[in-house]
Amino acid sequence: MPERADSSAVWILRRAAKAAISGALTAVGIHHAVELVRRRQAGGSRVLILSYHRVTPAFQASARESLPSLLVSARALRRQLEHVGRSRELVSLETARRILAEPARRGVRDVAAVTFDDGYAEMVEHALPVLRALRVPATVFVATGYLGTSRRLPHDRLYATLCELEARGIPFERSQLPPDLQVLLSACAEAGPASTLDRLIARLSHDRLTALADALERRLARDARDLPPGTRLATWEDVRALDAAGVDVGGHTVNHAVLANLPLAEARREVEGCRDAIAAHLGRPPRHFAYPNGYHTPGVRNLVRTAGFQAAVTIEDEENRHGGDPFELKRKVLWENTTLGAVGWSSSVATCNLAGVFSALGLSRPVPGARPDPMPEADPPARNALVGLSGKSAPGAPKDRALGPKREAAS
Repeated sequence: MPERADSSAVWILRRAAKAAISGALTAVGIHHAVELVRRRQAGGSRVLILSYHRVTPAFQASARESLPSLLVSARALRRQLEHVGRSRELVSLETARRILAEPARRGVRDVAAVTFDDGYAEMVEHALPVLRALRVPATVFVATGYLGTSRRLPHDRLYATLCELEARGIPFERSQLPPDLQVLLSACAEAGPASTLDRLIARLSHDRLTALADALERRLARDARDLPPGTRLATWEDVRALDAAGVDVGGHTVNHAVLANLPLAEARREVEGCRDAIAAHLGRPPRHFAYPNGYHTPGVRNLVRTAGFQAAVTIEDEENRHGGDPFELKRKVLWENTTLGAVGWSSSVATCNLAGVFSALGLSRPVPGARPDPMPEADPPARNALVGLSGKSAPGAPKDRALGPKREAAS
């Protein structure tokens, strides 16, 4: 993932060029042609599922201390949802799933469903008022092991420490970590913190990611308490408040572990553990599941299905097809810059991004989340060591992809 949102002159010029191109494309109505083609691909009305993460009061302030592509300001969230609502009916994820499961009917309006991943505390303070004001149904996917604790998610911890290394002028390849962890960081090192984080999450199992975060924090004399307040996760009281407000609460594993990088026995504990925790606190099991960072395998999908979930979502920016697998529902990741022109909101950029114009023209490409199941004899630490030493994925290990929402398609 490029290091974006730096407000440099080059970056602003690129955004201005994108806004100009978008304006020209929408002026000739290309988005209407794309929508017709996409409906044929979908086999009926289009079902767009949106994915958000953190909702902040001020994007620029939060972006200076957190991963920008996780962020959307409350103001931008409202404008994006209003924009979507002009051409689509905003429905619950359950309704979207049911529409896709039923035979396609002519004359049915396109719909969109809204989801939020991870369960950040900001959801209650900043997202819920927008949802209430617009009367938009939504689903929040929570990583239950962090709720009500001082723990922070691995990607937030790693991004903060990688940024600190960069600020101190310490190359990632010479971070003076224990040798087994340094070799993994060196193999994944890219030009900046965000792109390095992408590769780490794509390649390493959960225990290696957390071990690396621990080692970096020790190296820099930091801990989770030094992270920005916005990275705090919700409490169970917050989750119950969301539930009482009509927000659907779904599962997102216990530890936000990338399930495709785990043995199936560990993946099962992550899936069933989050299901049981939600059921214990809300009085009923969750219906929907989101794969952390979008990775999934046939075995993982079967685990989610047998755990009693009705559907699961990825972060693959592709068309949802009527009659498709409900455990591979596609989502479009949105953040502040999804609808940004040179320096502010751009209606034409919003239209092109949300209608799928850029991908239809080959200007952006969806990153697949589906992966094969690991080979039975493969040991995750051994696979990670092989990746770190050779820079190549071992059999069954996922290839590099963006950190899900941390990469913007057609940015």
